[in-house]
Amino acid sequence: MNSQQQKEFLQATAWLRPWTRWATAFSIRWAGVLPTRLRNLPLTLVRRILARKLTQMSSRCGSHH
Repeated sequence: MNSQQQKEFLQATAWLRPWTRWATAFSIRWAGVLPTRLRNLPLTLVRRILARKLTQMSSRCGSHH
């Protein structure tokens, strides 16, 4: 991924940053209280959204070549 693609990715996922911060805080706050799988569920969702967006951007870039 070149720097232009990185900038586009960051711009396309800017809306997700507050959710990512909240998910991280949630996971840390509930460590030792909630089961790990439940505690990390918000972070897992963020990871999946980011992975999907990256895949979409990669396939879009690949179609131009």
